[in-house]
Amino acid sequence: MRYLLYLLLGLAVAVVFARVASARDERCDVRLSVELTPDVPDASDPGFLSSLLSNHPGYRLELLRQDDPSLIELDLSGPGPDYLCRGVIETMRRDGRVLAIRLRSAPAQPDDG
Repeated sequence: MRYLLYLLLGLAVAVVFARVASARDERCDVRLSVELTPDVPDASDPGFLSSLLSNHPGYRLELLRQDDPSLIELDLSGPGPDYLCRGVIETMRRDGRVLAIRLRSAPAQPDDG
C-alpha cells in the first residue's frame, strides 16, 4: 500500500513539472497595427516603444514598419501563455498616446503535435 502511495505521489509531481515546463515553452509573438495620437514626436524611438510596454519588462516591441507618423506596425514578443500576451496588449490600449490597436496575427497557440 505504501508503494502505491509513493507511486501516485511521484506521478502527481511529474505531471506538475510537465505542466510548468510546457507553460515556459509558450511564447507570445503577435503582429500589431498601432494608431498613435499626432503628438507622438518619434514613433520609431526605442524609448517610446519600450514605454508602451509599461510594467511588462519581459516583453519586447520591434518596429516592423511605419506607414505614416501615426500608424506603425509592431511585433510584440515575450513569455506566454496567451492570456499574458493579451494583458500586455490591453495595457498598451490604455496608454493615452494609443488611439487603436489591431491584431494582424493572433498569439501563437501551443503546438499539440
